[in-house]
Amino acid sequence: MIRRWLGLFGLYLAAAWLLHGLGVNLWTQILGGGDSYTAGLPSKLFATSLSPWNPYVQLGQYTFANTQFQALYPPALVAMAVWPNTLGYNLFLLGHYALGGLGFYLWMRQTGLGREAAFWGGLSFLAGGFLVAHKGHQAMVTTAVWLPLWLGFVARHAAGGARRDAIGAGVVMALSLLAGFPQMTLYGLLVVGPYWVWRGGWRRALTGLGWMGLFGLVLSSLQLLAVAEALPWMTRETLTFALFQQNALPAAHLAGWFVPNVLGGMHGVPSYAQDAQLVEVYLYCGLAPLVLAGLARGREAKFWAVVLAVSLGVALGWEPVQQVLFRVPGYNLFRAAGRHRMEMHLALSVLAAMGLSRLAESRGRRWAFAMVGAGVAMSLAWAWRVPIHDSVNVLVTEHSAAEWRAMNTAWTSVTMWGPLVALAAAGIGLWRRAPGWAWGLLLLVDAGSVGRTIYENPNTADLYGRERRSEVQYLFDRGYDPVQQRILPVDARLWQTYPLQSMMYGLQTANDYTPMWMKRYQGLTGFALNGEGGAALAARQKLVSALGVRFLLTKEPESVAAVRAAKGYPELAASREGITVFENPGALPRFRFVDEAVGVPDFAAAQQLWASGFDASKAAMVEGMPGRTKLAAGRILTQQVGNASLTFRVATEGRALLVVADTWFPGWTATVDGQPLPIAVINGCMRGVFVESAGEHQVTMRFWPWSLTAGLVITAIGLIALVSLCRTGRG
Repeated sequence: MIRRWLGLFGLYLAAAWLLHGLGVNLWTQILGGGDSYTAGLPSKLFATSLSPWNPYVQLGQYTFANTQFQALYPPALVAMAVWPNTLGYNLFLLGHYALGGLGFYLWMRQTGLGREAAFWGGLSFLAGGFLVAHKGHQAMVTTAVWLPLWLGFVARHAAGGARRDAIGAGVVMALSLLAGFPQMTLYGLLVVGPYWVWRGGWRRALTGLGWMGLFGLVLSSLQLLAVAEALPWMTRETLTFALFQQNALPAAHLAGWFVPNVLGGMHGVPSYAQDAQLVEVYLYCGLAPLVLAGLARGREAKFWAVVLAVSLGVALGWEPVQQVLFRVPGYNLFRAAGRHRMEMHLALSVLAAMGLSRLAESRGRRWAFAMVGAGVAMSLAWAWRVPIHDSVNVLVTEHSAAEWRAMNTAWTSVTMWGPLVALAAAGIGLWRRAPGWAWGLLLLVDAGSVGRTIYENPNTADLYGRERRSEVQYLFDRGYDPVQQRILPVDARLWQTYPLQSMMYGLQTANDYTPMWMKRYQGLTGFALNGEGGAALAARQKLVSALGVRFLLTKEPESVAAVRAAKGYPELAASREGITVFENPGALPRFRFVDEAVGVPDFAAAQQLWASGFDASKAAMVEGMPGRTKLAAGRILTQQVGNASLTFRVATEGRALLVVADTWFPGWTATVDGQPLPIAVINGCMRGVFVESAGEHQVTMRFWPWSLTAGLVITAIGLIALVSLCRTGRG
């Protein structure tokens, strides 16, 4: 049986390679680009350090609390430890597509479907529009692909299986949580619960859900507790209704089920739709699944038809429905209702597999084909008639909306002739009752021909060594100290010096690209989604100096003009990469002593003081301290700087304050000469320690939050219990 599973995994891996890797150099080009390039690869490599603190994001962030780092996800840790390079990342991603297909096959076989139909259903799932479009959002893919295997354990338990089947579902749930995108795990639970009840009844479902929840939460407790501890200090604690409703599925885009890129696409075929980011609403799964789904019949088919309809209704994001869902705790932490396409495409794949299973006996083939043909005809008409708006992907195209419209509606475009060819092939398949392999070939060609236009698969050769980037090497030639000084990449398009690339180069930066902002840091700097806001921050030179920023890098003309307008930054040079470099002569060291402590009652008062022009070159705000206090001078004699620990040998002339321009977080503790002392909140978001007497002292800061201890203990207990149950075989 293991050999058969490995063989099936290999077939699905080959299919994933045909869809995503054909013609790509897997050693140098990263599959997907986008977030995979700026965040996926660097964060996976950093995660192998197992450091609980990441000093390269937002002046520092609790690594395990940022789920998309996948810092505790076993497949990522193993893959990147064995192949710590682009090849390892690509194999990791392709392997997860194959895992999704294999899990789907095993689940369908558990429900009694034949091998051919089950295998084809797995192909349909891994080639679905949701997984294809979110290839650049790698954590979303690696979370979603666990859902079929999860449902397979549920089906086993609901059909009379043992307790170990429910525990198996818990293990898969834990892996889904650790995979880094809890939104998709939650959406998966919305399917798992009803499916369990539908197949096994309320009593059996409640028992199974209890065992699943216990082991799922225990085995992922290290990450869950980290998130729980960090959430009050992060902006994701709440979400506005506007963000919650963002990127729902516009009804007009339903035509994209029948014609790819009917309202534009991504990267290779940029969007010209004004109302949505296309990566979030991409629907095309190929026409074969739509045709075959129309043949599905029976009680099982009715359940999945309901799942398809309900998930579609939620994905459309109608405001009355959204207003109700926004009041559901937990659910209201996530945006982009269009991501419910995951359940839609799963249900479609199930129905298509059922349809293929009964193809030979079906009498309704012409009806299914006619319905899909009508959809194709209407969608092609829509492509000609729809009003075209400005592209939302202006970063990836030099063409105007009108030019993209002309390209996408020309008969030489796959958008126009592709659906017609696919529909004709599906019609022949129905007429001749084609075998599963023929339908599989049609699916791979149809879905793959469009999916390959979505991402550019950029070359990563220049990520491995900062000397390969002229603008980075230029900074070091100018005397940049990567320990004491920071860089502010003003533009989001500065990919190589963008914040998460700093994990590749070992650069301290003041910027961010992550869905979880430290609340104080974001409140002071004003950074927004996808790292936007650097130009506005540049105008606040005193704050920029306090963050330790010595160099500002700009690429867009607007950003160059904004920094020039600030008038405090001498312009140094434009590198060969077309990047203009500015220097901040007032940059303060990351570690320093100050002459005066200024008491502020809370963060709001600190914000007001910054707004009034506070100068941090000599003084530091200390939260919770009354009045103002003069301080003695101090010097740093030696320093040992690690990710989660800092050790200084200092000399002071009396009571002094050591300022560390890194993020304050309650998990940090400090000692002076071995004696524990509280860490003060400095300048609104930084850390500081008072040294109370004159002389030489050793000051140490270490990061070890309570959630780390509790999570390790609970996870260890869960693993011991799991191993014990597996060895005894009780159920």
